[in-house]
Amino acid sequence: MADTAEVRAFILADVARLSRGLAQAVAERFSISRQAANRHISRLVDEGVLRAEGRTRNREYRLAILGTLDQTVPITAGLEEDALWKDHVRGLLASVPPNVRDICNYGFTEMVNNAKDHSGSPTVSIAAEVTAATVSLGVKDEGIGVFRKIKTALELEDERHAILELVKGKVTTDPARHTGEGIFFTSRMFDKFGILSGRLSLLRGRQTDDFLIEAAEPMTGTRIVMQIANTSDHTSKEVFDRYATDQDDYAFQRTRMVVSLGQTEGDKLVSRSQAKRIVARLDRFKEVELDFTGIDSIGPAFADETFRVFATAHPNVHLEVINANDEVQKMIRRAQSAAAD
Repeated sequence: MADTAEVRAFILADVARLSRGLAQAVAERFSISRQAANRHISRLVDEGVLRAEGRTRNREYRLAILGTLDQTVPITAGLEEDALWKDHVRGLLASVPPNVRDICNYGFTEMVNNAKDHSGSPTVSIAAEVTAATVSLGVKDEGIGVFRKIKTALELEDERHAILELVKGKVTTDPARHTGEGIFFTSRMFDKFGILSGRLSLLRGRQTDDFLIEAAEPMTGTRIVMQIANTSDHTSKEVFDRYATDQDDYAFQRTRMVVSLGQTEGDKLVSRSQAKRIVARLDRFKEVELDFTGIDSIGPAFADETFRVFATAHPNVHLEVINANDEVQKMIRRAQSAAAD
């Protein structure tokens, strides 16, 4: 007999994908009758967790919205991000597991603080939507835009280069008051995380552990979107610990660089200039994962700049290569052997 809790979890996780054929999918997944599947679904409808639309034959199901927020507040000197959390968001998450609620608390307050301190926007808009399956949060400002702000402050080539620096971590336009950790850790805590600003969007999915830069409709300011499943079992501490090192009292000394973010569409990673953008500021870390997912090959100049020039100049930075194919590994070994000569 199918376990009720397991069936419930399946329905809540897949209802958006299987809204019309939900009963059939449940029946096939758990080898039960359509009638039994419909009883499980009807119970969730009665609880107010699912919403049914249409007649029996063409009935579609949606997750019911259990709590929602959409509010714009002025950014003033007295604005406190923790007060916004306590007064407007925390109550919506009363039924959410503590680990998920803690992650939402961290991400929401960090993103509001960024808008307050960096954007130059007169207002910040906050949004939340809670269902039985997920928590979605949003923070939007009307300021300069995060990618443009970093590009200007660090005198970078373009906004794509700004995204590259943002993903590394420890980048801030106000080092006296900020460490540059908020976006780095928030993006890795949530199941889905996105930044939309200017003409670009930076997206990350926790399941793939990968970042993606896409063109976006032009927009003013910065919009942050965050989503996490109520069943997520990781904690904020686990994420902090992943990027800490024992010898530094668990300080933020480890990062992961997605090398493909330094590759513009249609170009290969062949030049020293590309490599310099990849390794810039990595000397601030003790351990660096260079993730070569999606990279078919690299040129000798790129490999030499990364694995001989940078590595020789910064012997205290441990470079760990992951997800590199045979062709990439061959070029890396070639550069490393030159460094050993």
